[in-house]
Amino acid sequence: MVKVKYIERPKLTNRERVLFLDFLKGMRITIKNFFRKTVTTYYPFEKITPPKRFRGTHAHRVKNGNEPPSFKVIEKFMDIKDGESRCVACYMCQQACPVPELFKIEAVQTLDGKKRVVRFDMNLLNCMYCGLCTEACPVDCLIMTDIYETASYHRAGCVTHMKDMCERAVDFDRRRYDEPDRIWIDDEERSKLWGQIKWS
Repeated sequence: MVKVKYIERPKLTNRERVLFLDFLKGMRITIKNFFRKTVTTYYPFEKITPPKRFRGTHAHRVKNGNEPPSFKVIEKFMDIKDGESRCVACYMCQQACPVPELFKIEAVQTLDGKKRVVRFDMNLLNCMYCGLCTEACPVDCLIMTDIYETASYHRAGCVTHMKDMCERAVDFDRRRYDEPDRIWIDDEERSKLWGQIKWS
């Protein structure tokens, strides 16, 4: 047999009924923020630069002397010239992706027996921007940039190619390579959006 316990709702006092105290308690946060300075941007004329770790449009780092040690090991098997994408066609990005069909990667073998990547397309209409592909890349080739304006009137405009990704990465590294890898550029930039956090 199940016992049911009935709990009566506490009755409001006359003071609480007249002054709407329960309502004001519930609206406390809203009222507090109502008098704070509004933090908005006049987009598209004013834009906030996202953090360096922002998951924006994908890019391919190129061979320029800043490669990780893992690339130097694989480089002898690849036909990659300076300024070209450092992709080694290992397909790790495609395997890590929840939607592997968005990748179209092709590599060919050259006459000297080395491998050369000839195609690397990504259909960003299928992309969830989860960043798993960039984490899986063993040579730090595939990265995500701070570019977030990727709308297109045609489906074909949402497919990004290797040449576009290389140009995007060169621009991104030129602007932000030496920046600390943190969520916000500095505390001043963070406080513009979030204000000062007071820890208890």
